[in-house]
Amino acid sequence: MNYILMSKDIEILKFSYDSETHTVTKIDRVMHPEYAPLGVMEYKTGITRKALNNWWKDRSIPASRSRLKEVMAEMDIHSSVELLERCFGLSLSDQYWIKEERSEIEWKDVNFFENDFSEDMGKLLMGQMNYSDGLNVFSPDNSSDGNLKKKWKIINHIRCLMKGGNSFNNQEPFNELVATKLYERILDQRDYVPYELIQENDLYYSVCPTMVNTDEELVAAYYIDRAMKQRGNDSLYTHFLEACRSLNIPNAKLQIDKMIVCDYIIANYDRHYRNFGAIRNIVTLKWVGIAPIFDSGSSLWAIQPTSAIGSTYNCKPFKASTEEQLKLVNDLSWLDITRLESFEDEVETVFKMNPLMDEVRIQAIVQQIKLRIDKVIARKRQLEKR
Repeated sequence: MNYILMSKDIEILKFSYDSETHTVTKIDRVMHPEYAPLGVMEYKTGITRKALNNWWKDRSIPASRSRLKEVMAEMDIHSSVELLERCFGLSLSDQYWIKEERSEIEWKDVNFFENDFSEDMGKLLMGQMNYSDGLNVFSPDNSSDGNLKKKWKIINHIRCLMKGGNSFNNQEPFNELVATKLYERILDQRDYVPYELIQENDLYYSVCPTMVNTDEELVAAYYIDRAMKQRGNDSLYTHFLEACRSLNIPNAKLQIDKMIVCDYIIANYDRHYRNFGAIRNIVTLKWVGIAPIFDSGSSLWAIQPTSAIGSTYNCKPFKASTEEQLKLVNDLSWLDITRLESFEDEVETVFKMNPLMDEVRIQAIVQQIKLRIDKVIARKRQLEKR
């Protein structure tokens, strides 16, 4: 099969595709490389078939997603890339898609930003229904990332992502609300994606609006980091900021530092390179800036027993030690510490809404929040003495 990789209605490149192995076999022609996704380019050689294949596979649902194996068995498919093929590779995080070479279909006909879509695929992945031949699986859920159950849903004409929690205590949705309460106190509104709680079928989920509009794309930090070679003496933190500078991403250090501090306070243990990044305007090709903070549910010892709350863990993305990562931040002039007063009371109120969390667990988390806030305040005062 011959396909065209598109950015809205701009033809980026033509390629040959093996529908049995679900891989790109050849890049036949490059028309507009300047509009190509960052992920299909190697810093030495530009656009390559290998990078295109990796980027394409990365768009599919990860194998670690809860219930994915069961859904693929029900649908009699062997790779989540097959699901991606069924929706032209469309996403609600960017405007890239593929179409057959002779097809006359246009962006306006198929994109999920402007057209309705089925919730069937999301319900399958959430375990809310079983597969049958009559289901409509044309959905942005075929290109969603992450391990927890989730689905896209149109709420009051807004594209929103609903996400569940673990089966132990369903804590992650409540963590997202705790994080939002923190961000509301100490960050600017543009610095974060706001999350709310929603109930469906007697379960709580977190819900947030999509962070990009029809002219913007979210670019994962993973691709930004790979945009240039890492110098031997550069730390992961320094290298990432250098990569941002090379791409002209504005205010990267300040925004990354804000993320590090917030992640420290809520003990985020999964801030990997695919759940932060930057936003680029796909029309002007100029960078808007670091993406607002999102996906903070994997925090506050959500999957650990109550007895382990407060224990150390390997953090991400720049240091394994939470204390060492916090030390990367050498300017806290942006932080108004008075805004953190009594935050632990707000945390307690949120967690008391969760019927699967008992008082002992809630109080253990509240105490850890207080300790972490005290350490951030101490760090700010230490920096002010320099």
